[in-house]
Order: sequence, then structure tokens, then C-alpha cells
Amino acid sequence: MPSTDNKALVLEHLDLSWNKGDFGKIKDFLSKRFFYKTTFTDEILDTKQYIDFINVLREAIPDLSVELELIMADKQHVMTQVSFLGAVVKAFYGIPASNKIITFPAVSIWEIDDGKIISLDTLIDMSGLERQIGTTVRPQIPLNIRSKTI
Repeated sequence: MPSTDNKALVLEHLDLSWNKGDFGKIKDFLSKRFFYKTTFTDEILDTKQYIDFINVLREAIPDLSVELELIMADKQHVMTQVSFLGAVVKAFYGIPASNKIITFPAVSIWEIDDGKIISLDTLIDMSGLERQIGTTVRPQIPLNIRSKTI
């Protein structure tokens, strides 16, 4: 698949899932073997857990906006740099509620095969986030979305 198609796939997925919380087309985007890794946890999340993860974040930051800063692609990978922005109204993953608007960058590597996202690996600037909220972030992924130990 050409890198322009991969970019379009990632951009549409980002807009629908992260910005709008619309998961109706999730099967159009994600491979059956999809997995997600993020700085917020050392566990690997499957599709359902990934959706739950996004929903928890969107509940905590109802006005969440994920803004694209940079996108690059080759035949099987897309790299994005985005900024998350919004007011934290509910504690999540070790971040306290404050109604304060926070912004934090994230860099993600998306692996794509045959028009489907196979994996997503996201590195979040945790130290920058900690400086904004004034405390150490100790992510606490709720048990209902934690991966099973293999």
C-alpha cells in the first residue's frame, strides 16, 4: 500500500477514534491481531482494551483535541507527532482532576499491513506532563482494560 494511503488511514483513525470517540468503523482500521503499547503502561493492550483506554481518556478530558504536528510514512509504517490538549475534569491514569488545561506531545509508530493497522506504539512526554500538573505521574491502568498475563 502506498505511504499516502497509510497516512490517510492513520489520519482518519485519529480523527474518528481519538478526537470524536467514534468506534463504529474500528474494524475497518485495525487488524484482528492489533496491539497497542503506550508510555502509560508497560502492558500490551488488544483492540478492546485500546478502545477502553481511549474512552477513559476522553471521559477525563471531554474536550480532548489531538492535533497533528508531523506525519511521515514509508510502505509499512507511519510516524506521527501529535499534541493532546484539553481540561482534565476527572482523574485518569495517575493524573489528578484539576479542570486545568494540559497539553502534552506524543510520538507514535503505526505499523500497517494490507490497509490495516497492526500495531501502535506511543511515547508520551511524561516529564513534560508532570511539570504541568505539578506531581509525579504513576499511571494506574484500570483492571478492566489490563492485558492478561501471558
